[in-house]
Amino acid sequence: MALDEFFKLIDCVPTPIFVMDVTPGQLPVYAHYNVAAREKTGRKLEDIVGKNSIEVFGPTFGAAACEEQRLTILHRKQREYEYEIPLKDEIRIVRTTMNPQFDAQGNVIRLIGNPTDISIEWMAQSAQTKLETITTEVEQFIAMAAHDLRTPMRNVLSLTEMLEEGFENHGDGKLELIKLLKETSEKSMDLISDVLSYASTLNLANTHTLYPLQKMCANLMEVLDPHGKHRITATDITLSGEKNVMQIVLHNLIDNALKHGNSPKLTLRCDAVLLGTSQIEITMRDDGAGFDNPGKLFLETGEFLVDSGYGLLAVRKLVLARGGTITAFNDPHTGGSAVRFTLPNKAVTVSKSLKPFEHDHNPPSAPTPATALMHHPVSGG
Repeated sequence: MALDEFFKLIDCVPTPIFVMDVTPGQLPVYAHYNVAAREKTGRKLEDIVGKNSIEVFGPTFGAAACEEQRLTILHRKQREYEYEIPLKDEIRIVRTTMNPQFDAQGNVIRLIGNPTDISIEWMAQSAQTKLETITTEVEQFIAMAAHDLRTPMRNVLSLTEMLEEGFENHGDGKLELIKLLKETSEKSMDLISDVLSYASTLNLANTHTLYPLQKMCANLMEVLDPHGKHRITATDITLSGEKNVMQIVLHNLIDNALKHGNSPKLTLRCDAVLLGTSQIEITMRDDGAGFDNPGKLFLETGEFLVDSGYGLLAVRKLVLARGGTITAFNDPHTGGSAVRFTLPNKAVTVSKSLKPFEHDHNPPSAPTPATALMHHPVSGG
């Protein structure tokens, strides 16, 4: 095909295309700028043909284009690069795909480029990077503020407990004020603990280790329920995955259940179901009062209120960041709350039964029958 016919053909293409002639020892010069490219730049064909990029776009922008053309000739293969260029009195970001053409002796004689305006994409990426930077700074500030507040708030709580102990009630409302101060201090301490828990997820290392789910639940209950008032059962399965992530998620879900279950003796249940070979579905449920707080709304929509708790913010952030899903609902069997989430994990060993245990180190002699088979969820009840 003759060059004139080729130029006429690419003039029919709706995307910008340019052709450059390559002469050894000289800068490549434009042989053709198709109609779409001329419309994009606002330039006439006679102002471009026979000139190099510096002559067309000036030394500030043209030099960068000439360097990319030189590298394409040097490497003798298709290249893609981005640079700034003036288009209709406006500086835009352009991504160009350039292909070299060769003669019979293998010399580069021509360059064919396909520029695409990516200014909107670039600005979006820049704005996203800026937003992430600001978000990180805000999160770090919140974490530091929470850390600094924890000690004085703990002191306030200790003082209110000292005041309450042995305080003689004269019916003048002072004891009620002390109790109100104590309750407020406890809630503040819970919120600060949640903030610090969330902060611990910001730079969590992506390390995979083996861990038994049942033992993890038992250890968490020993910490969160040291007096052994409540009980938990879990699927007897050993997983391979991000142990720290699973531990933070379960810690916050168990803690949320104990705080809002409104029951002196809760029974919690942690059911694990394999989804394929590399993902696990966990359902944490209880037989308490069920969801009647902002936590359920937040887990499903991300609409954060202070009452939602920073702990649940950590849960949602960790799960979604790893491509998982999370949903909250009231269990139809127990009437209590239930949270179901998925995380990347592999099963190493799986028991054929769900063995209940109690975190006071006194497990029952015979396991309660259940249907915790490998690919089947455990029925509630």
